Amino acid sequence: MLNFISLLSDYSETSDLCADLAPALRIVGVVYKGIQIVVPIILIIVGMLDFAKAVTEKKEDNIKEAQKKLIQKAIAAVAVFLVTVIVGVLMRIVGNNDYKGCMECITGPFSTNCKKNVEQSQKDYN
Repeated sequence: MLNFISLLSDYSETSDLCADLAPALRIVGVVYKGIQIVVPIILIIVGMLDFAKAVTEKKEDNIKEAQKKLIQKAIAAVAVFLVTVIVGVLMRIVGNNDYKGCMECITGPFSTNCKKNVEQSQKDYN
């Protein structure tokens, strides 16, 4: 832990730190976007398949149970999507402005600013 703190103290500006961490932050950003988009889609598709299976069985009890499960999965999908959005909003409200440069690679891993930081980091590394 102390090594991490001493590492952070070596950087005079946050932009230098963000540029050095850009490749790792970009990976985090891709995972973040994947969770935000793929998980809700999978939950809704699985719920729809379960519901379709219950409808083909033509049993009223199975249809009602599948309908409840579909609604629960839809709510879970919305919650997964909103959790990432709410965390971002809270970071904007609570955090100071130092983190915003680093957040570009997390919230937009394929943006031009993030690509510039990654390219700069790779040039500095070589």
